[in-house]
Amino acid sequence: METYLLNSAACLAILLLFYKLLLEKETMHLFKRFYLLGSLFAAILIPYITFTSYVEVSPTSIIPISEGSLMVSESISSSSFNWTALLWIIYGLGVVIFSIKFFRNLAALFVRIKQNPKLKNKGFINVLLNDNIVPHTFFSYLFFNKDKFNKNQIPQEVIVHEEAHAKQLHSLDILFVEILQIVFWFNPLIYLAKNAIQLNHEFLADQSVIKNGIETSIYQRTLLAFSSNAQSSKLANAFNYSSIKKRFTVMKTHTSKRTIWSKGLLLLPLLAVLLFSFSTSEVIERDASFANSENLKPHYKNSLIQDIATKKMVKEYNALAKKYNSLPKEKRTISRNELERMVFIFDRMNKEQRDNSEKFPEIIVPKNAPAPPMPIPADDLHGVVPPPPPPNAATPAPQVEIEMFEMDGDSELLPPPPPPVPSVHMKELAEQGAIFYFEGKEITGKEAIKITRESKSINIQVRDIKSKKPIVKLSKDPIVVEDR
Repeated sequence: METYLLNSAACLAILLLFYKLLLEKETMHLFKRFYLLGSLFAAILIPYITFTSYVEVSPTSIIPISEGSLMVSESISSSSFNWTALLWIIYGLGVVIFSIKFFRNLAALFVRIKQNPKLKNKGFINVLLNDNIVPHTFFSYLFFNKDKFNKNQIPQEVIVHEEAHAKQLHSLDILFVEILQIVFWFNPLIYLAKNAIQLNHEFLADQSVIKNGIETSIYQRTLLAFSSNAQSSKLANAFNYSSIKKRFTVMKTHTSKRTIWSKGLLLLPLLAVLLFSFSTSEVIERDASFANSENLKPHYKNSLIQDIATKKMVKEYNALAKKYNSLPKEKRTISRNELERMVFIFDRMNKEQRDNSEKFPEIIVPKNAPAPPMPIPADDLHGVVPPPPPPNAATPAPQVEIEMFEMDGDSELLPPPPPPVPSVHMKELAEQGAIFYFEGKEITGKEAIKITRESKSINIQVRDIKSKKPIVKLSKDPIVVEDR
């Protein structure tokens, strides 16, 4: 958030500086109006723009993991005072204060409209007030002093000026800036932009008066006569709002078409520089094996690393386990293929899946057969040992390919131990100074530990594990490894 606010403020500062130096004194007022409004939009949006580029990398080593039963507690040092919460409280108070101010001014305008007499005139509504006010405008409502209006003491130039504000919907611009001022009340550049927009509104209204055939000198004297400290609404376009000196200077200026085109074209490189400087660039690493996935050979499918057993696999395990658990121990005969399949699935099941599944069948290892007795030599005066007695009928040797196991005895083959805990492995890599990526974005070691601890389905790829800074990639998607 801090980076965004700084980039947004810097972007708006450059755009306002460009306006102040090259555009403010020119007479292309309509272009300047859209430039100022566009500057506010650009300052908000440009820092949000992200340019993404993809880089293909070849995976080197992959570690399949699953959630273990051990939990590793990591001590994270925290400050005794939460400065972030304090800043949010201050920001919230500012939003509340400026919101109250905005709605109070808006309500004051509607009260004036409702409680005072109104006259319709050529699509406009003249609101006649008893207060000594400067003529001002809010959308189609034109506010005048009642006595001066009834006595025709308000010059026609002033009325044309206020009608220009109403026709060109300048109040819409003011409302937009006021709302931005509520959100970004802490940014002083918003106030500078607001002043520039209101001053340009006066330029547009002055230009409209002069185009109606009123002499510039007469109009300037009228401006001086109506420049006073009389009150006006903050949300309205007041007749005496801007600096009279600047308005007089601009009235005498004429901007050629060549100047308009040349300064307008300067915006293109300016926008390019702003995009390059204040937008965000993101590099995402993509495995080379995914780029040509349609060309993968069938035997590559067996290289799919699964972090967790699927529902189909759990269902298959439950069927096999239930089948053998229903048999008595002494008569339990398990096929080698089915035993290996149950072990394979059980190894990939997490704690929750194991708790909700059938108990792993108890497997009895057959006892060893007793050894034959030692032959006892007969007494022989000459010390000659007689030959041993003829052996009994030999027991047939077991087949090399054993398809079935006869289970008896008391020895148990325990279920395979759970795989290592991912968060422990991440902590060890972080201590080695590893660089971590999650879905292509670089993250810290603490974030990697948190992800592997909270996620029940995650894949980890470790590259250059023997180097000083191994590269660790975390992804929720399966990873395909090509045989080399």
